[in-house]
Amino acid sequence: MIDKLTVNESLKDILDKAGSKSIINNIDWKKSNTNKENLENSEKKNKEIEELKNKYLYLQADLENVKRRYNKQIEDIRKYEGESIFKDLLEIFDNLEFSQNDDIDILNTYNKLEKILNKYDVKLIYEDRPIYFNPEYDEAITSVPTDDPKLDNSINKVYKKGFFFKDKILRYEKVIVNKYNDNNE
Repeated sequence: MIDKLTVNESLKDILDKAGSKSIINNIDWKKSNTNKENLENSEKKNKEIEELKNKYLYLQADLENVKRRYNKQIEDIRKYEGESIFKDLLEIFDNLEFSQNDDIDILNTYNKLEKILNKYDVKLIYEDRPIYFNPEYDEAITSVPTDDPKLDNSINKVYKKGFFFKDKILRYEKVIVNKYNDNNE
């Protein structure tokens, strides 16, 4: 304790001789003020760092979402490539179907085309056509009046068959629908 007093007194004496008691008070005040400022600055910087971290994480998440969407789009493009070709082939399919006579060549061509379409996952929507109109797979091109209420919304005629390409509708089935007309009212 004596050593500390001696050191402190000698330092105090030196400063007294220099006449700088106010400097010491100013230094003490500035130190405490600087500490407060440093503390406030460090809190501000910590908040800024936290905000920047959050922005970085959000941007990183957005980038991952963009990558996923991009990969999904590329996958869909690859999955459904050739769709337009098959739409064109369906016109040939329709023409052959309408012109099926006893001519064996037309029938063979029709069967070969059907095999090609099946090979590339182009399949009929209906193997066995249901009786009633289904708006999920059918497109009504016109309607025909009927007097029988049981036939309301039933298929009168299939104009063009509908097809799937993999799990996507390539063409809706085009049909003529019966509509019940209640003329008694």
